[in-house]
Amino acid sequence: MATTTGNAAAVLDPDALAPGASSWVRVAWLAPLVSLLLSALYGPTLVLLGRQWWDDSNYTHGFLVPLFSGYLVWRQRARLVALAPRGSALGLPVLLAGIAALLLGDVAAELFLMRASLIVVLAGLVLFHLGCAVFRVVLFPLAFLLFMVPLPAILFYAITFPLQSLAAQQAAWALDLLGVPVILDGNVIHLSQLTLGVTEACSGIRSLISLLGGAVAWAYLALPAGWMMVLFVASTVPITILANAGRVISTGLIGQWFGVEYASGFFHTFSGWAVFVFAFICLFAVHGLLRWARGRLARRRA
Repeated sequence: MATTTGNAAAVLDPDALAPGASSWVRVAWLAPLVSLLLSALYGPTLVLLGRQWWDDSNYTHGFLVPLFSGYLVWRQRARLVALAPRGSALGLPVLLAGIAALLLGDVAAELFLMRASLIVVLAGLVLFHLGCAVFRVVLFPLAFLLFMVPLPAILFYAITFPLQSLAAQQAAWALDLLGVPVILDGNVIHLSQLTLGVTEACSGIRSLISLLGGAVAWAYLALPAGWMMVLFVASTVPITILANAGRVISTGLIGQWFGVEYASGFFHTFSGWAVFVFAFICLFAVHGLLRWARGRLARRRA
């Protein structure tokens, strides 16, 4: 009977647990207070961010990013519990830098700075309260949160405009090669039956942002660190350009052969989804090619 009581006391007493686990119990008591403070600091910012995810089709993937980061942390739970949190003073300057970025973004009305500052603040809190060892484990999940933050407008349009021009040029070249009479005027493609304007929505920026985030997550989970990850993620750029040009070309061909009404409406929506499916098929092909190349290199070294 005495033994049972002793075991129960050991379970209830944090100091009787493994060193790492007992430290995490103490951290758990602090978590609600930190969450409350973050809610007070970032409540309005996060509400506006959620509205943009809902309203802006370029960033609807933002809802999934925090969930995926949380899943990555959950996957590391055994490793984290084994570590004894030991706060580091290095977290203080990081935390202050994040708060300064929040204030500066508020004064300058720069939403990107305000939103990104939350990730810096989270990094500072992890370092200050949990230490460098824990920070290294959760570094990728924290960094991945950047994909939930919409790009600054100046950077967004700096990427969008070249993509529009490239899609229009490639589509005009391919249509001419297929024997379709075409005149290219900037980002506008003139055919005999219709005129195609390669707008911001057709630039491929939406596919590029979503595909890039998906490729980074894919590479982290399925590929070894190093050149394979870099090549895999980098492949999203030519894949997106190719897929989006194919969408414009197919729209032009459908409109030229069957009429304008067939090139808009359902087909336009369907082609947007088809582009994304095609891009992921290409990523599967790149993944397989990289694994094959890695196997060949390993056999040569052996």
